[in-house]
Amino acid sequence: MRKIGIITLNGYYNYGNRLQNYALQKILQDLGYDVETILHFIEKPHITVVDKEPYFNKVMRNLGEIKELKNKIIYKINLKKLNHYRDKRILVFKDFTKKHIKETDFYINKNCIPIDFEKKYDYFIAGSDQIWNPLYNFHTDVEPAIEYLTFAPHEKRLSYAASFGISEIPLKFQSRVINGLNGMKSILVREEAGARLVKELTNRDAYVVLDPTMLLTKEQWLEIALEHEYKPNEEYLLTYFLGKKTKETQQFIKELAKKNNLEVVHLEDVKYKNLYTASPSHFIDYINSASLICTDSFHGTVFSIILETPFIVFKREESGPSMYSRIETLLNTFGLQERTKENINLEKIYDIDFDKTKEILSYKREESLEILKNSFL
Repeated sequence: MRKIGIITLNGYYNYGNRLQNYALQKILQDLGYDVETILHFIEKPHITVVDKEPYFNKVMRNLGEIKELKNKIIYKINLKKLNHYRDKRILVFKDFTKKHIKETDFYINKNCIPIDFEKKYDYFIAGSDQIWNPLYNFHTDVEPAIEYLTFAPHEKRLSYAASFGISEIPLKFQSRVINGLNGMKSILVREEAGARLVKELTNRDAYVVLDPTMLLTKEQWLEIALEHEYKPNEEYLLTYFLGKKTKETQQFIKELAKKNNLEVVHLEDVKYKNLYTASPSHFIDYINSASLICTDSFHGTVFSIILETPFIVFKREESGPSMYSRIETLLNTFGLQERTKENINLEKIYDIDFDKTKEILSYKREESLEILKNSFL
């Protein structure tokens, strides 16, 4: 049996990351390949702890040393509690990975790639997720460029739904990106912006394909879904935000839930600790069971479409380059541009023609699978 090694992001905290890895593995296995994900980089959780000590010092300076010390102690205690739940979340995600994703029992990095390593696999696939986002801290000038599979010969280097995550490549990274792309046998990307970047930088054509999560049917996803013990019995509005929710967004959601008589469930917010440790399997069930989704997440939108749950997309509050292009491509593909917060008709909040989206999804799924099969030829 021919063997494929997947190179993707290996973090244990993001729902979309874990589920896209699982989906690509399953699709390749269904095509008859022996598949495993190669551990090459363990990304730190994206939620970083901000050191508020300077702030406390400034505020408490004139209020006395005892009060200042008290607040420092409280802060440290709260910080320890937060880290406890973050650690618990990682363990939950690792447990999901152990059950559903075949990972190597070794890992490679730019300084350590085993001799003849590439001979153990017939092909390598980079993707999906933002494996080509140059702003991630493992993208350096050091070779080999693992994210572009430069450790392997040209004929073994494929990608599937690889994403740059941004619409422009900073000048200092362009040489690395160009060299990496030029060495690929086949380039399949997730967004129109990604295909444009490939064309601009290399004059090569890249095919836009569905995110691997969309290659599996609703029924296939529900096979690994689990009901969370903290899921409410009443109808609920689910929020899934990877960026910050502004006061305006919070108020909008609060009023929307009240108007539609829905309980609000915050899935990604560490303040709601019991929900924060929900597994990827719980994530699927939460979206499937919700009456309405509010999200700024690509995969939050993807699973709303797959599981046929009405949703509203918010532009993410982010300080760096925008990553919204992937959601724009997604909404345009399914004719769902009206599901953005700016365009939504609140009087028709539940009105989505899911028969139409299923038809488009079925066609695009077959198209993407055919493109994937042909990339091996």
